[in-house]
Amino acid sequence: MRRRHFAATLLAGMLFALDPTPSTPRDATGPGWIPVRAMWVWNTSELIASTSARTSFLEHAKSLGLTDAYLFIRAADYSSQDEGLTTLLGAMRKIGVRAWGMEGWRGYFSDGVGPAELYAAIDALVGYNNRHDLKFAGFHSDIEPHDGQGAGENRFINGIAQSQLTQTQLSSRDEILTEWLGIHEALLAKTAAAGIEYGAAIASWVDDYYGEPLQATFRGVRKPLLEHLFAVVPQYVVMSYSTSPSKVVNVVQGELRSASGARRVMFGLETHAGPGANISYADTPGKNKRSQVLSDLKTIEGHLAAYPSYLGWSIHDWEGWLRLPD
Repeated sequence: MRRRHFAATLLAGMLFALDPTPSTPRDATGPGWIPVRAMWVWNTSELIASTSARTSFLEHAKSLGLTDAYLFIRAADYSSQDEGLTTLLGAMRKIGVRAWGMEGWRGYFSDGVGPAELYAAIDALVGYNNRHDLKFAGFHSDIEPHDGQGAGENRFINGIAQSQLTQTQLSSRDEILTEWLGIHEALLAKTAAAGIEYGAAIASWVDDYYGEPLQATFRGVRKPLLEHLFAVVPQYVVMSYSTSPSKVVNVVQGELRSASGARRVMFGLETHAGPGANISYADTPGKNKRSQVLSDLKTIEGHLAAYPSYLGWSIHDWEGWLRLPD
């Protein structure tokens, strides 16, 4: 459900600017907090290259009331597109939407090529911020251990409850989950040192994988994976992809109850074609229009907003949203 890490393709980012003291309250612990309204953007190169594409995105972002956008940018593009990004940052500042640099690919695990390029992306983002007054608000990762994309032999062992794994399979899954947590910890440390935020897209099955919560060992402690993740992912965006509001609510409530009251948990809806009926709005007859997505966002938030840990929602993704009829 992602298209990322395209070889030999320039994927420079469209960036939303952040003032050091933005006019919109961003302190999620304060009384004046405003729910996050975010969107994933994977085709950022088009928004840099095309004025019409950029204008279209800005118009939709303003109409949706977006507060944040997760924008896919490769490490090298923070420098190679510096001038264009500076111009774009000024335009983004005017509509008050915050920019998060984003990277994500299953191959960043050790059963692929490893995380070096992922770390290079956050380092390049920090370098960009150091060169400019208009800065990124944070860094967002999307690395999914169950995804087969980019891995040789996926050591997560898909489709089997933890209690049904052989000892060899359990060791393999444990290695990947421990590695996943280590990657988040490293990214969190880099963002904290740079004074920016960190968040990640997280699969919805962490606390219910084939009927069981996943366990993981990290820093010598074995406990539910969800608890480990909350320690290293401050903005926790659940990929709760379903066209049924009641199912989304049921899926996300577990994370909301476990988040210790801090406003950090978001839910996501899928609008990109391909994942299938009842998962993506684009693939679901009777649901395949923007007005239905907006209606369901409102319904879901009405059920979740009372949780002290609720932070907002995100739409996957810009290309899918653009192609949906009104």
